[in-house]
Amino acid sequence: MVRDREAKLVKTVTLDELLEDFEFLTDWQDRYQYIIELGDELTPMPDELKTEETRVQGCVSNVWLVPEVRGGVPPTLRFLADSDSQIVRGLVAILVMLCSDRTADQICQLDLEGIFNRLELRRHLSRSRSNGFYSMIQRIQRLAEQHSEREASDEGVSEN
Repeated sequence: MVRDREAKLVKTVTLDELLEDFEFLTDWQDRYQYIIELGDELTPMPDELKTEETRVQGCVSNVWLVPEVRGGVPPTLRFLADSDSQIVRGLVAILVMLCSDRTADQICQLDLEGIFNRLELRRHLSRSRSNGFYSMIQRIQRLAEQHSEREASDEGVSEN
């Protein structure tokens, strides 16, 4: 886990902004290009963070995802991510945009699979890409749950 590391990440957008961008681009070739461009905005991940521990299991392409805990009360999470596939890098960029700068509880409450469906990605991605996207969703949710549990146990310790 990376703590309080400064990095220029793809800007955080709201779901409404993302849906509006997708609705504006009516042709799926344009949407694929947009997804690739989102991936191009991710900060390059240092090679030392691309480890088996940070690799998302269940993806055909290599995908790495690292949480960063940001200060605050409650603390927020920001994600650093990368992939060796352009389209997958764009897909993980969407998740980074939607989940970064949120608390662990907020991330756990996001309906990321519902967002996936609203963007109609299931209909336009191969089965292996769809499965990989779900693996990325599960990884982000697991990381947020772990952080939330850690926060709760830290609060219990400080109350004693």
